[in-house]
Amino acid sequence: MIDECKISLLVYVSKLFQTELTREHSTLTLTTHLNMIDINDRVDELERRLNQRKETANLSALGLFAFSLTTAILQVRDISSAQNDASVGLTIGFAFGFGGLVQLLAGLVCAARGQSFGSVAFCSYGGFWISFAIHECIVRTGVVPRSDVAEAAMLFMWGIYTIALFLCSMNTNIAISALFGFLAALFFLLAAAKHSESEAMDIFAAVWGTLTSIVAFYAGFGELMNEQCNQVLIPLGHYNRRNQRDKSFNEARMQP
Repeated sequence: MIDECKISLLVYVSKLFQTELTREHSTLTLTTHLNMIDINDRVDELERRLNQRKETANLSALGLFAFSLTTAILQVRDISSAQNDASVGLTIGFAFGFGGLVQLLAGLVCAARGQSFGSVAFCSYGGFWISFAIHECIVRTGVVPRSDVAEAAMLFMWGIYTIALFLCSMNTNIAISALFGFLAALFFLLAAAKHSESEAMDIFAAVWGTLTSIVAFYAGFGELMNEQCNQVLIPLGHYNRRNQRDKSFNEARMQP
């Protein structure tokens, strides 16, 4: 009788233990399932955000075209020595609009796309052109006199700043690096021309600036064409990229 009671008790305890194990297993399975659902939701949200970023247009080519054409207009005016009101008004207008605001817009879009270098570059030179236009308006309306020394110092400082961007551009492509190299030299030439007041130096700097605008146009054309065709049709030069997060001026080549 006692043995039967022990057996019954053992059976009861065994069933109770199995019930607890089953309950714990069910709880663990439910928790795991909920965690998987949460992970899947997070992955879906991440993919959605990445897709939204990809849907934002790449305005790098527009920014390069804006810089190229505005620079060319100013340099051709200096080469021809045409300083009449019509040419000055055209230069100031383009500096405000196409060279300034359009580049600033391109820089803001680059920032939204996570392109740090493109954002810094376009916002910087967009601000430069707007500042140039405001300065020309102030000087030519007689509010303040023109100072060649101050302008030469400003151009020299922009040359130093452009060298810094040139070094940072080593993670983009060779065409962009060449552009910043030409541009840095242009700023130093313009500073020297202002400081020396040499007409020959002015013309040489204007010719160099025209070459710089051609390099910028080529880089913009290659950026747009390569992205449109999703392959490299216009060679821009290849760097072994170390930073895969910032795709400034390399969008097309980074695509599969």
